Amino acid sequence: MTCIRLDATVVTAHSDKELAEANFKGYGHHPLLAYCDNTGGEPLAWMLRKGSAGSNTAADHIVITDAAITALPPAFRRNLMITVDGAGFSHKLLEHLDKLATRRGRTLIYSAGWELDDREKAALRLVPEDAWQIAIDHRGEIRERRSEDACGNAGCGHRACWIEEAHVTELTGLLRQGPAGDQLEGWPATMRIFARRERPHPGAKLSLFENEDGYRYQLWVTNLPTATKGWRGQNAYIDAAHRVHARVEDAIRTGKDTGIGHLPSHDYGLNKAWLDASMIACILLAWLKLLALDGDLAKAEPKTLRYRVLHAAARLTRAGRRRFLKIAAAWPWAEAVTTAWQRIQAIPHPT
Repeated sequence: MTCIRLDATVVTAHSDKELAEANFKGYGHHPLLAYCDNTGGEPLAWMLRKGSAGSNTAADHIVITDAAITALPPAFRRNLMITVDGAGFSHKLLEHLDKLATRRGRTLIYSAGWELDDREKAALRLVPEDAWQIAIDHRGEIRERRSEDACGNAGCGHRACWIEEAHVTELTGLLRQGPAGDQLEGWPATMRIFARRERPHPGAKLSLFENEDGYRYQLWVTNLPTATKGWRGQNAYIDAAHRVHARVEDAIRTGKDTGIGHLPSHDYGLNKAWLDASMIACILLAWLKLLALDGDLAKAEPKTLRYRVLHAAARLTRAGRRRFLKIAAAWPWAEAVTTAWQRIQAIPHPT
């Protein structure tokens, strides 16, 4: 399954640039981006927008979704997963995703954040305690922590020594067939709603509703069929699949170190070209790590790669109709650079 993750970010402007406007984080631009999670955060599509552009502007999200799908090779468009956070979610976007999911011969699963409103709060109050399933992390391990009065053995299996930090449940039945009737009329029939509750970090601010039991609540929706068998159909794994959407934030953060965060010109057209060049650089780095690097370098961020690989003093020479890489043997990462070069050279050239 090919996973596309959508998110927007704010690029701060420290001068009066064209289309830089005030927004919820200050002043600047508000680009919208789409990344492929399968290839380590490879950018698929992007859009430079004015600073006041909405986080959940449906038209922009629909355009970027279609552009991201088009950027994939045809063979990888048939089985898709698209994720978006609650800030980018909208009714029209969901309708568009639902329409794409109904295409013959195609599969599209979406996972999107959902607002905690009065109807959801009323449904949460009706959820019995035994309907909450303990949540797991991205490694498939139970999310729990040691209690304050736990025994001295940190690896013990005593139930009293461990506190379950998060739980998951489904609210679809209560909102579709609960005492108040169908409260999701107008939304796609395949849409399911889930809730996660977790213990807040020390000092975190809770709403009045959350203060009732001390849990922080987050909701999301998906069209994953209820008939899904095996571990993928379990609530805890559905939750884990949505939570890893946060990986897109790392891709954006490292992308800002590659040029996204530094729009250089007053002219909007030049800044748009700069964003294009920066995203191409992100694509090249993603594939460099995927195809040619191992170990720590395969997980390294742009600053590390620049120092260890990209800025390393080396020469390309030609002899006997062949190219050779010459690099100082004393360079700590000379072997990794040489191995990467050999792997790139071994890639078949297109005919």
